[in-house]
Amino acid sequence: MFIEKKNYYYIEEFEKYGITAVYTKKIAGNMSDYCPIENQIEGIQKKNREKLLEELNLTDKQEVMAFQTHSNNVKIIDEDTTKYYYEKEKDIDGFLTKRKDIAIFTFYADCLPIFVYDKENQVIGAWHSGWPGTFKEIMKSGLLEMQKNYGTQVENVIMALGIGIGQKDYEVGNEFYDKFVEKFGKSNREIVEKSFWFNEKTGKYHFDNTKFNELMALKLGIKQENLIVATESTFDEKFYSYRKEGKNAGRATAMISFK
Repeated sequence: MFIEKKNYYYIEEFEKYGITAVYTKKIAGNMSDYCPIENQIEGIQKKNREKLLEELNLTDKQEVMAFQTHSNNVKIIDEDTTKYYYEKEKDIDGFLTKRKDIAIFTFYADCLPIFVYDKENQVIGAWHSGWPGTFKEIMKSGLLEMQKNYGTQVENVIMALGIGIGQKDYEVGNEFYDKFVEKFGKSNREIVEKSFWFNEKTGKYHFDNTKFNELMALKLGIKQENLIVATESTFDEKFYSYRKEGKNAGRATAMISFK
């Protein structure tokens, strides 16, 4: 369950495993260096991240982040890693690590964060899944990276989805729906149909990115009891929302770290 605090929501189920996993509210400030807000103080994003780590008693952690590009690429941070910020050209939208000194930061303003923990092999991760990442199946890519690099068995993965934009506020064009039907219609038609709602009044579809990922997680082998799904929507005034605020929207962070 996502539990609300003043500056963020934390995921209750991760706490008992000694893991801090949070999604920040607008009050915590803009977190992404590459998405500055008009008239903001220079360098405030780094200070906001530092303030968050201080509040969470994680000031000894090394920050890891990337200029996210809506890819399906997930990067392993291991003992040999010495680079902790990845530029746009690296095309990275998620991270995995076993390292206890790492705090993974990913950034959002409507897109869906995917938090993961392999409780058998003690691997944590956070992946950025807007509709392009969902379409490119970043969840599947991330789970494959876990299996390949750590021997992860999917039934041992605890996964949390959220907080992203809600379906009623996520109107999309007919070509958007057609694109999903074309790719997923044969093998995952039921998932597609349960993730789209057609508004008779407007003649437009609405996409439920959270529902799509929830159903896909179950299909990929995540156990129902290991799946936590947020009910909040970023269209709420508590959160940054690109759809609501446009280019002047800041970015929340989904951060995960061992305590």
